[in-house]
Amino acid sequence: MRLSLLFIVLCGGLHLHGAGDPLPMGTRFAGMGWSGLTLTDVWGVRLNPAGIAALERPVAGLSYQQHWLSGDLAHQGLAVALPTGKGAFGIGVDRFGYDLYDQTRASLAYAMRFGDGLRAAVQMNYVGVGLGENYGRRGTVVAEVGMQARITEALWIGAHLYNPNRSGLGTTGDEAVIVDERLPTLLRAGMAYTFSDKLLMTVEAEKDMDHDARFRMGIEYQPAKVLYLRTGISTAPVGSHFGVGLRLEHFDIDMAVAVRSYLGPTPMITINYRFP
Repeated sequence: MRLSLLFIVLCGGLHLHGAGDPLPMGTRFAGMGWSGLTLTDVWGVRLNPAGIAALERPVAGLSYQQHWLSGDLAHQGLAVALPTGKGAFGIGVDRFGYDLYDQTRASLAYAMRFGDGLRAAVQMNYVGVGLGENYGRRGTVVAEVGMQARITEALWIGAHLYNPNRSGLGTTGDEAVIVDERLPTLLRAGMAYTFSDKLLMTVEAEKDMDHDARFRMGIEYQPAKVLYLRTGISTAPVGSHFGVGLRLEHFDIDMAVAVRSYLGPTPMITINYRFP
């Protein structure tokens, strides 16, 4: 059973193409088809760090998701954003996997506002992968950059580049289990259009230099002051996404489920605390 789970992970069952690839995280984004390049959210450290530049107060969040409804494929993470003047520092730490395969990631970002309509960020990540006690671990440093720009009052665009330095993990293991030395270089671009105070739509594309493009679209609707309803779709593989969020005085509680064609449902929850 565990060998089959590992096989699914390494074959790209989590929207990815290999060990060490950036695993998606952030339940608000998940409910919108994993889109959100233009959004302001502490979990921008896991999608587009430019988004933390607009935060007005410190925020800390915890997130948990369980792929294929299996504890062996659990993914948990922590994100923190600390506004400082015209910018913000972001910290992210997450871990995925179990004793046969695990992946860890630690990140430090700095994002800055340039007026009211432009944000940019740079982020450095340490990515580590382990394949059980007999195969050892490998780690590397990966860079990423992101931006967000306002075109009109209702329209924002965003772009993000992951691993422009073409970092790799090297190889580990024997002929049966080998970690690919190359990490992907990903270019993401998208837009968000605000139809009203209650309705937001996102459309995005992602291109891996070695694979076909992926597309994502999401909708966020606010029927009440504290309630958000979300849905979205994604490709490669095809997935349907649904989410709900509660925005309380200091807490944001987001829940979502992603249903993919051959991995089944992935439930997830995120709790953010906005400091006074």
